[in-house]
Order: sequence, then C-alpha cells, then structure tokens
Amino acid sequence: DARVSKDELRSLDSAALRAVVAALLPTEPSRLWTHGPDTARAAEVWNERLGRRTPLPEDVLHDAVRAVEPVGWAPADALRGFADLATEPRLTTDLTWSFGRYYLETAEQAPRFDSSVLKGSVALAAWLAHRLPSGDPLRAVLPGVLTALRERLAHPGLLLAVDRRGIDWEAFRRAAGDPAETGDGFERHGAVVLGTERTEPLPAIRPALLDAAGHDPHLAALYTGERPNAQETALRLVHDRPFAELLADPGRPMAGECDADGLWWPQDPARSVPDLVGEAAKRYGIGEDAAVLYLMLLAMPDPTDRNTARWTGWGGQRGGTARLRAARAELAATDLVVEGSRAKAGRSLFLPGGWTQPPNPHLPLERWKLPMYDLLEGEAPVLGVVVPTRPVAGLYREAWQRVQDGDGPRLEELEVPRPGRRRR
Repeated sequence: DARVSKDELRSLDSAALRAVVAALLPTEPSRLWTHGPDTARAAEVWNERLGRRTPLPEDVLHDAVRAVEPVGWAPADALRGFADLATEPRLTTDLTWSFGRYYLETAEQAPRFDSSVLKGSVALAAWLAHRLPSGDPLRAVLPGVLTALRERLAHPGLLLAVDRRGIDWEAFRRAAGDPAETGDGFERHGAVVLGTERTEPLPAIRPALLDAAGHDPHLAALYTGERPNAQETALRLVHDRPFAELLADPGRPMAGECDADGLWWPQDPARSVPDLVGEAAKRYGIGEDAAVLYLMLLAMPDPTDRNTARWTGWGGQRGGTARLRAARAELAATDLVVEGSRAKAGRSLFLPGGWTQPPNPHLPLERWKLPMYDLLEGEAPVLGVVVPTRPVAGLYREAWQRVQDGDGPRLEELEVPRPGRRRR
C-alpha cells in the first residue's frame, strides 16, 4: 500500500535514508546504466543504520493502519515492535521517572515505555487476536507482548501521566484523605502520585501499586462519575484474565479440523461452540450452516460477507461460495434477520432493531451488540478498536444466553406522540 509505505518512510531517520539512497549509486557510476543500482550495498547500509527488521504480512499491516484508530503508539510502529519484541526498547526497557516542572521526566532519552505505548499495545493486541487465526506466527507473539506489558508496569520506578483534564482537586482530596507518603515535590495517595511543585498538582499513576485487577480507589476518585478512558481501560485489560485468555493460543478447535496450514478461526461457531450451533438449528428449525451464520451475526462486531467466508473457511473451499449463498438465503427467509443494504456494512443480513454508526474508521453495527463491547450509542471506542476483549466463545455464549432469556434482537417500537386535544 503506497500510503502505508510513505508513512513508514517519513517516520525513519532522514539522514539514514539519504545514506541508503546514496549507496544505490555504484562505486563506478557508469555501472548504473549497465548493471543498475547497487541494491546489495543499499541493503547493507539500511541494516547498519536502521537495523534488520522482521518482515510483516503486508495485508495485516495495511489493515492495521486502516482499522485501528491511533490512541497511542501508532499501529504500524507497534506491529513492528511486536514482531521484534526481544529488541524493542519500548517493551523491554525499564526506566525511572520523576516529576519535572511541567511533565514527567526520565534521564534516558531513548525510546521508552509510557502511557502511549501501553494504550497502543493493548489496542493492537486485541485487534490482532481478532484479525489473525489460531496458529498464525504473528498471533503467537501476543502472550509475550502481554508479559512484557505486565513486567514494565510492575517496575517500581515507572510513572504514567494521568490522561485526564479538568480534575476537581478539592473533591479528590476530600475523597482521598491524607497522603500515604510525601516527599520532595510529591505526595502519594495509593497508586496516585501528585507532583506538588506547581499551583495545580501534576497527577501520575504508579502502576506497580495497583491491585491485581489494575484498580485503585484513589484512581477512581480522579474521575468520579465518568467512564474509564483509554489509559484506565488498558491498565484494567493488562491485568484481566479473560483478556489474557483471548491473547493466548486457543488450542485445537472443539469440533472440526484446522486447515491445511494448521490454522483455524475461533470466530467460526461450528469449531468453537458447536453445541450452540446445534441448539440454534433445533430452536429455529434451520440448517447448521444457517445457524453458524446467525450466531456470527448475533455476537461478532464485524460479520461482513468477507469475514464470515474467511472465518468458516467456506470462501476457500470448492463449492464454498454456493454454500455461503445457500446459508444466507435460508437465514434471510426467517424472521431472525432483516435483509437490506446499509452503508459500509459489507453485508446484506442484519439483526432486527436499531443500527449505530461509530466514527470512522469503524464499521457500523447493531445497537443490540453494544453492551457486549462496552460501547455507548454514538461513542467512539475507547481503545480505538471494536473487537472482543475476551475469548469469542464466551461472547457467543453470552449472546445466546440473552436470546434464551428473552432479550434477543427485535424491531424497536416507534413512540408515536398522541395528538393534542383540539380546541373547540
């Protein structure tokens, strides 16, 4: 992708790039016309100045840049950091931070772990767990990324600047009480550390003092009544067991087989929750293929035609296209879905009920699904992605339980105002 490549080049050291271009000219300039540019020498200079990089799948890099809204560390940079985890300083180096006059400081000026890296890493890890199949080599690095994040957060010298503005300091001090610790230019309330050199405190978090769930009552006191932001959500997810289970290797499918390359998609209900496929088929009197499609529409945030073909593997099978069409036609003939055309949806079947459009670049989805993804109507996703943050088998079971409890998708009744009483 040209745009992704240009952005990548712009992010590199300009002096190093000039050296690479200069190396393309052969020592004997006339050889440029007979042998072409000296690409071997240019590659040597690239590796010397910029380092050797692990190749990335171009389609994954392209999709990450377009689908992951940057809330911290840029998706392309984070993806390269994940691929070269052992040598990525942002994920492997601990630094000690202190309060400066206006912001947090550290003596080292090298690339470092901070709140931006935390947010970007958690968002990209969740997205990759959804974008890549089980068995993919790049997906296999995600548990190591999570371990690295936990290790960095456990460093006692780490401080993260609080991503909040307009804090009511009087209300905070009433709720927090006396500080647990005071020192030269700071005071600490639990995991919340305040720089006191300025008229208004400079707030920071010492993550090593958070509890096992990534919480601290003093942190909550900073934003009483407000929804958690990206930083707070990332801190919670790093400590969250279901999130760790999502990033871990899903293992073998519950039913069916992996493909010829040893890959499979947990988003395929027939392989991750085959019992629910049977229950749905029996309950609604439809075939299992139609039940598979219905469950994906019910629980996944992005069940586009392209994705459902990819997850089931039908798109790459002989006769798979006809199989997909037959499943869609069978499901469309029921009252479980409505058929139509909606902008940016990438599909023609939808759950009945309301429809919501998050800001770009996110796909629209049914309102019924919002609680499963911790979204509010019209709200941008906190981490810049709308993907599962726990194993999809659990999402399928939650969605199906809601249906069994009578909370299934349904057309919303319009409230028609009563006409006012006429004057005589």
